[in-house]
Amino acid sequence: MVARSTDGGATWIKPERLATSADRPEVIREVKRFEVYPGTADTLPDGRILVTWNYIADDKANDGYYQRALLYSVSSDQGRTWSDQKLIGPVDGTHLGAVRHNVLPWSEDRWLLPLRVGPPRLFSPSTGELTVFRLVGPDGIQREFQQISRSANGTLLAMGDVLLHSADGGKQWNSVDGFPAVPDKRDNAEGRYLTPLSDGRMLVTWGIGNDNKGLRYNLSPDDGRTWAKDRTVILLPATNVTARYYSARTIQIDERHVGTVFMNRHGVHFLKVSLERLASQAEPK
Repeated sequence: MVARSTDGGATWIKPERLATSADRPEVIREVKRFEVYPGTADTLPDGRILVTWNYIADDKANDGYYQRALLYSVSSDQGRTWSDQKLIGPVDGTHLGAVRHNVLPWSEDRWLLPLRVGPPRLFSPSTGELTVFRLVGPDGIQREFQQISRSANGTLLAMGDVLLHSADGGKQWNSVDGFPAVPDKRDNAEGRYLTPLSDGRMLVTWGIGNDNKGLRYNLSPDDGRTWAKDRTVILLPATNVTARYYSARTIQIDERHVGTVFMNRHGVHFLKVSLERLASQAEPK
């Protein structure tokens, strides 16, 4: 389903089906048990909207068949119509599975895919080529299942069990101390989201677990290099927030506001927040 807003989230057009996501790709055989599993929605540099998802076919009970194809469609008219679905991968005969964090436009013809399983990969939509993206922290370990964002100043941030930053396009990665949204245990960065702001600041939004109350916001003044845990702002402290998978996610609406999409058992919700409010409430008293 796709819902659109043309007034900064004040009102929303009735959700419509994304028709291309309902089609079974030719590479997946027809089975009785299947699922269309959502991925991400991202804006490409030329204004097009990219949506990814999985078509999951499960016939394990019959003969062990299980495939999770990674697919995408693109809209050139702000989500009104969509291109035919296209397949990303497979690699060595294996489908790539889920993309749960934002797809980062890397260059004119390459997207950086933060895969749930395995290292991030660079994908060329024109050629179909996939290459491993080297993301090695100070410990020498190739990271996987990271949300990777680029600040307005060009700094790359990779958020997983620790926060890493790179000032040279990903050639070298360093750890960031004092990051407020480090999980108590490995959560694959579910329920946490990095939002680059147009002025160079970086925002992290998060909750804690399925029974979380409220949304937490913390602003970094210098593109994610430094953070202050004591400047976390909690909004909606009495509201249930399902803080995992696709909740919560925040985008910048204009120079003064961000908008957060979150969900709970009552549905999907959108909260418009003033950046001035986040900054002022976070100032030490």
